[in-house]
Amino acid sequence: QSGIIATNKHVVSNLEAKYLVIDEKGNKYEVENIYRDPINDLAILKTKTSPTGGFREISLGDSSNLEVGQFVIAIGTALGEFRHTVTTGVVSGLGRGVQAGNPYEGFVERLDNVIQTDAAINPGNSGGPLLNSAGQVVGINVAVVGGAENISFAIPINAGKRDLSDLK
Repeated sequence: QSGIIATNKHVVSNLEAKYLVIDEKGNKYEVENIYRDPINDLAILKTKTSPTGGFREISLGDSSNLEVGQFVIAIGTALGEFRHTVTTGVVSGLGRGVQAGNPYEGFVERLDNVIQTDAAINPGNSGGPLLNSAGQVVGINVAVVGGAENISFAIPINAGKRDLSDLK
């Protein structure tokens, strides 16, 4: 049995590194393969799972049905330290275009058609899910605006669905 996990490409950008996925119980799973989307800041990880373990599958929603003002929930590892952090907010805008990355680290890219939310997302939340009130993934948290409060962005899950379909 293998686990398939969607995250951001910038989270797994080091081509020389070996990556592990750690579940909520602290179990570690070695990443066997990584598909990096050359256009979107998306990556699909394939891991080995233990015979008794495995990952719980989460339902993918339809990001084309999102509306401004809709309730959303962001989950991630805030500041790279606080695992399983949950914040809430609303969809603040749709179809936004943003520059993401850090020019001082040599990583900047243009992301188009992203979801803007006011859910508190911090560095370290990248790659975590943005959920609707039904608990379905509607986006993948990707970026925040520095110097602002609660202006953050997620890649629509429909882009991730295309990558999953291409991978299969």
